[in-house]
Amino acid sequence: MSSIRFWRRSVQIGVALAFIAIPVLNRLEINHLVGNFLSFNFAGLPLSDPLASLQVAAGTLSATQAMLVGAGLALLLAVLMGPVFCAWSCPFGLLSELVHSGKANAGRDTKQPLPVTVRTFAGKAALVGLGLLGVILFVPVPVLNQLSMPGWYSRIMQHAVLYRDVFWGAILLMIAILAAERFTNKRFWCAYVCPQSVLISLAGLVFPKRFQVRFTRKSCTCAASDRACLKSCSLGLNPRVPGQAQSLRCTNCGDCIDACRSKGRALNFGCGKEG
Repeated sequence: MSSIRFWRRSVQIGVALAFIAIPVLNRLEINHLVGNFLSFNFAGLPLSDPLASLQVAAGTLSATQAMLVGAGLALLLAVLMGPVFCAWSCPFGLLSELVHSGKANAGRDTKQPLPVTVRTFAGKAALVGLGLLGVILFVPVPVLNQLSMPGWYSRIMQHAVLYRDVFWGAILLMIAILAAERFTNKRFWCAYVCPQSVLISLAGLVFPKRFQVRFTRKSCTCAASDRACLKSCSLGLNPRVPGQAQSLRCTNCGDCIDACRSKGRALNFGCGKEG
């Protein structure tokens, strides 16, 4: 039976390659797929980043129907599935995970207390709040888009192919972030900075019976000192700790479920709260 990670990696790589292929197809005047991670059109169906749409609406005090539909579809997915975009589709998330997995995790601290999860998410929410305030009061453009790594990934490919324009600043920024994560062995950008994850994480809390990782305590056969599931989480979360605060950062990657398969199968995907 193939692991969840195998299928997830397949989707991640497929999405990353798709956003290289799309501008190539556009250059050949094949325009069924157009755009980037901030604004995308799939055969006439508009899709847009919810945070980018919110910034445009805040800066102009208006929103187009296509913008609302596109952002609404993305948020609906988050309501039903949680922040799966981060683990299954984000190309920068793929690069970050590969950098993280390329270094031994034996020395990584897995005893991350729950209050840190709440505080770090509050910090990202505060960053988004300040960004929106800046859009309203000072610069009526989506300034937080400059912190969108998936947005930059797709725009780098788009401009390189269509306009022969290289965004060296964005490329160097991504390299610097990945180098820092390699050095610290912490996926700090996704965990502490990325503003895109705030809205989709909050959307996931709207529907408690959404698709998510579930921990069935009575099925857990591991000793308290066995941290296989903790070590499997690249964001340093403890899947044994129930509660919505923890799920603010869980991206439903399924790595902890793979780690638990030979340990009693106490972790599984499901709908609703833990058993």
